[in-house]
Amino acid sequence: MIDLNSGGTIVRIFFGTAASGAACIALAVTLSGCSGNTEPQEQSAGQMLAEANKTMKSLQAVTITGRMTMEDGRWSTTRLRTDLKGTCSFTTAASTGERLDQIRIGDTDFIRPNLKHMQLSGMDTKGRKDQKSWGRTTVDPAASAGENGLTDCTHPFASFGKVVKGETGKTRGVSTIGLIVTDRTDKSGAYTFHIATEGKPYIYEVVYKSPDFRNVTSFSDFNTPLNVKPPKAHVVKLPD
Repeated sequence: MIDLNSGGTIVRIFFGTAASGAACIALAVTLSGCSGNTEPQEQSAGQMLAEANKTMKSLQAVTITGRMTMEDGRWSTTRLRTDLKGTCSFTTAASTGERLDQIRIGDTDFIRPNLKHMQLSGMDTKGRKDQKSWGRTTVDPAASAGENGLTDCTHPFASFGKVVKGETGKTRGVSTIGLIVTDRTDKSGAYTFHIATEGKPYIYEVVYKSPDFRNVTSFSDFNTPLNVKPPKAHVVKLPD
């Protein structure tokens, strides 16, 4: 994802004092108005995106699904159910046939790769079959996000570049506005953030398009019970 704080829209908001507000009300008795200061200002695209990111960061639980489709037809999918801190369930799959399941609860990871995933990871799979058992290991605090294909349960809600308003419409039945983000470092692609215009300004979908691939990230189940638990299947302790 992208970072609004590195090159995004800088917004300044000035608030009048209580005294000036009272003076305006008093003058309104004899004058026709006070420069229209009482009228709400329409948010800029940058302000709308910043508010949406702030709202998403405050969530206690959310489901994030993604699908990337390459120009040649290859694809990969992800599903993350998370508290955005350190508890989540995660599944990734691809057109190659590989799949990886992960459950992270605090400092413990439960992982279950299928045979194809192990093969593509370079593991010796001679005589092995797809397994129903899970492996349990301790989370390495020094590991970077995404290392070994595992998630750290977080998601960066931020964006950078030029932000402009796009079209309004419906996303999964909710009224949304599309905010289009482009950046000079990526001249071939653009992101469209679909943000709710009714209720809280949740981000419902982010679509990235370029000549090489398309990526759609969807957000749902806002603040619904997380319900992430250790697997019920057999668990094998893996070496740390």
